[in-house]
Amino acid sequence: MLFTNEVARYFKAAGIAELPEDLNKPRPASTDSHDPKLRLASYERCVAATRLWNAADTDEQRSQVIKDYATSEAPIDGLAELMQSFLTPGLHRLPPEEIEHTMEELGLSDPNNNVLSRTERQALDTDGFVNLGVLLNEDQLSAMRKRYDDAIVEEPAQRRYDGIGRINDTVVVPMNRDGLLDPIFNHPRLLAAVRHLMGVHIKYIGSNYHCSLPGYGHQGIHADYIWGVEGPPEVVNAVWMIDAFTERNGATRVVPGSHRWARHPTGDLVNGEPRNLDAPVEGQVTLTGAAGSCFVYNAHLWHGGTQNQTPRLRRAQHALFSRSNRPSSTDVPAVIDETVFKRLGRLERAILDVGPEHIGEF
Repeated sequence: MLFTNEVARYFKAAGIAELPEDLNKPRPASTDSHDPKLRLASYERCVAATRLWNAADTDEQRSQVIKDYATSEAPIDGLAELMQSFLTPGLHRLPPEEIEHTMEELGLSDPNNNVLSRTERQALDTDGFVNLGVLLNEDQLSAMRKRYDDAIVEEPAQRRYDGIGRINDTVVVPMNRDGLLDPIFNHPRLLAAVRHLMGVHIKYIGSNYHCSLPGYGHQGIHADYIWGVEGPPEVVNAVWMIDAFTERNGATRVVPGSHRWARHPTGDLVNGEPRNLDAPVEGQVTLTGAAGSCFVYNAHLWHGGTQNQTPRLRRAQHALFSRSNRPSSTDVPAVIDETVFKRLGRLERAILDVGPEHIGEF
C-alpha cells in the first residue's frame, strides 16, 4: 500500500515494515490472551486480586488480608508480593504540603471549585469520563506533531505494540526541554478533573505518546490497573487528542459506567468463559473529538484503542495520575532530564512529586 514519509518514519518504532493492503480487516494486537490456558490463568489471578483488594477498606486492613492469603493453601505465585508493593509506605517523595500548596494556588483545594462545571463532575462520576473540550491551540498542536514525528525515529521497535508507535515519559525527557509538553500534565482543567476523582493528594506517574498507524491500533478491552477496584479510583488517565479522533481513525472505545462495577475485564466471564478481550462490549461508545481536546477518565473504566482504518496517523498523548501513596509507573528521579528539572517551578515539581533532594548526579 502507498504511504507518506510522515507515516513511514513510524515503521521502526511500531514494529512493522509496511502497511496492510486492507485497512479495514480486523487486526487484533498479538497477545497471550488468545491462548486459552494463559487467558484462564490471567482470569483467575485477576479475580483473586480483585477479591483481596476489595475485602478491606484501609491499606492496613488490606495488608493483613494479603498476608493471610500468602500463608493460605495454594496462593497464586507472586500475587501477594505484587499487591503488597502497592501498599509500601513512603511511595510519595515530597511532603504532602507541596501538593496541597499547588492545589491551593490553582484554586482546587475546595472540592466544589468552579474550574469544572457540575455537568462535567457528574459525567466523571456517572459515566467515568468527560471531554474537557479543546485546550490546545493549533500552534501548539502543530509544534507537538513535529516534535513527536521527529522523536519517533529515535525510538526502538516495540514488538508488543505492532503497528503502534510509542514514546515513553515524554514530559520529563529531553524532548520537553522548552516546556512545549507541559500542558499535558499541568493544565488546570486536567488537574481539576483528577482532583475531583482522587482528592488533593495526587501525583503524576507516567506519560506516553501513542500513535496508531493505518490498519493498526486495536487493543483488547482493559483497565489501567491490574485488578478491579470498588469505590474511588486509584488511578486517573487523560488522553490528549493531538489529531482529531473520529469513528474510523482509531479513537478510544469506552464502556460508560464500567468503573462502578468493581470488576476488571480480565477477570470477567461471558457465558461461563473468560471474556474475549478483543470483542466488542455491550454498551461501548467511541470517544471522538476535535484535535486539541482532552478526555479524562477514571482509569478503572473499561476502554481500549480501535483500529485506524484511514491512511493517516492518529496521534495521542496520555498522562496518568495516581494517589500520592501508590507506586509510579515512571521513576521520575531516574529519567528526568536536567534541563527539564531545572526550569520547573514549585507547582510542576509538586505534581511530578520530585525535588532536588531526589535527584542524583545528572
